[in-house]
Amino acid sequence: METTTSIFLLDVTASFFGTPNPVSIATTGQLVTLSSIVSIFFGVLLGVLTVKYNHRRLLLGGVLGITLGAVGCLLAPNFMFFQIFYSVEGIGTIIVNTMAFALIGEFLVLNKRPKAIGWVIAGASIAGIASAIMVNFFFSGVEGWRSFLLWFALPVSLIALTATFFGVPSAPQKPIVTAGERYYLNSFKQVFLRKSAPACLVGNLLRQTAIGYVVIYSATFFRTQFGLSVSDAALFVLGITILFTIGSVAGGHLVNRIGRKRQLVTVLIIAAPFLLVAPFTRVLWIAVALHYVFYFIFSLSNSPNVSLTLEQVPESRGTMMSMSTIFITLGFLMAAVVGGVALVLAGWTGVLLTFAVLCLAAAAVVAFLTIDPCKPPKDQQSAPM
Repeated sequence: METTTSIFLLDVTASFFGTPNPVSIATTGQLVTLSSIVSIFFGVLLGVLTVKYNHRRLLLGGVLGITLGAVGCLLAPNFMFFQIFYSVEGIGTIIVNTMAFALIGEFLVLNKRPKAIGWVIAGASIAGIASAIMVNFFFSGVEGWRSFLLWFALPVSLIALTATFFGVPSAPQKPIVTAGERYYLNSFKQVFLRKSAPACLVGNLLRQTAIGYVVIYSATFFRTQFGLSVSDAALFVLGITILFTIGSVAGGHLVNRIGRKRQLVTVLIIAAPFLLVAPFTRVLWIAVALHYVFYFIFSLSNSPNVSLTLEQVPESRGTMMSMSTIFITLGFLMAAVVGGVALVLAGWTGVLLTFAVLCLAAAAVVAFLTIDPCKPPKDQQSAPM
């Protein structure tokens, strides 16, 4: 579904608003805003549901929500209905993301989690690679976004639903024998009354806002600034998605050697300057190269970021991850809003500079306000690599 707000952003805008302009493009980009708001409210409820219900069942519900969202967006007669079902898909996504990492925390030992997290994140980008290929070869025409939903997004979501039902085991749930309300309040207190855990959540928010540029606006940047066609934009997205996949897997393999916090901060600091320079070149291949380098380096932070969050409050891991999902969703919300405002007020130069600064801000928060509760890498030399 993210393809509809990246590659197809101009086309969805044209379908509902006519000829695209900066205001209508920014308005369509706010699809992520509404979806994020709905997901944030649901994320609080999810913090309770993760304790009360089987995680596999919740994962199935999330995949089902994604499927219903795809059907609704496909059949949407106007922008309002498109917004509603895009939000349904967002709820499904927040459930899937939370449950996937929660199940990793339950089934795998500490030193194996970063690799698994890297592969889970890479799995989402592999779907993005398939999307870009399909758009380039089959869905780059007029109203191609509807055909994309019908012939690709919907079948893939149905396959995912089937695979989850038959392939994901159920994790044992501990029965709650104490008063539920008191149990949940204590769980939230453990997350928010510690210095490092809330700081980690804020770092997640800023980091996700920074990368939101690539997800929401980068393809449109190249289409408006360099005149790329839909098929060319799809190839660009294919490239960054391949790099994201490689970086996510590679980052997962590096965590046990470098350390969660150290790797996260380092790659964010190294990545930001490439985005700072990008708006000042008018040469297409240089702009593409700068985006590619930025995204690859940034993707090395995916696994350490989730791993650092996952280990902040081990006794309340489900609550911590549900709160993390809310803050990550807030990050996408901020990306849509900040990017839209920057585009209207300062053009594309302002957009790229803003997101680069946010990347550095995320690094600063993690560096000075969080701790890595796990042992240093030198004490984990026996961990399997």
